[in-house]
Amino acid sequence: MDDTERMEESPAEKVSVLNTILESVISDASGLVKDLYWSVKTYLFFGMIEILFGIQQLLYNIELEDRLYIPLFIAGAMIFAGSVQILKYFSLTKKYSRLFKVQTELRKS
Repeated sequence: MDDTERMEESPAEKVSVLNTILESVISDASGLVKDLYWSVKTYLFFGMIEILFGIQQLLYNIELEDRLYIPLFIAGAMIFAGSVQILKYFSLTKKYSRLFKVQTELRKS
């Protein structure tokens, strides 16, 4: 759609298209929030797993005393990435806490 076609659309047509989009979002809101909830939880889960793999990498290769820098770098990168994922989990939980609270209240009733 080029600019001339966009200018020819009336405001009523634009509102109609937006209403259609909003109706589909509203009808699937419960499923959308549930998917969002579990997507946020995966940040915590995989962040913990990545930190554990980093610690395991370090402990497994600690016996290589002369060349510890490579396992130390890999373990540090994994622990850092896992920490970033866990921090992202907390920021997303804070951001969407209202949605999650409403979802749990609707589930109770």
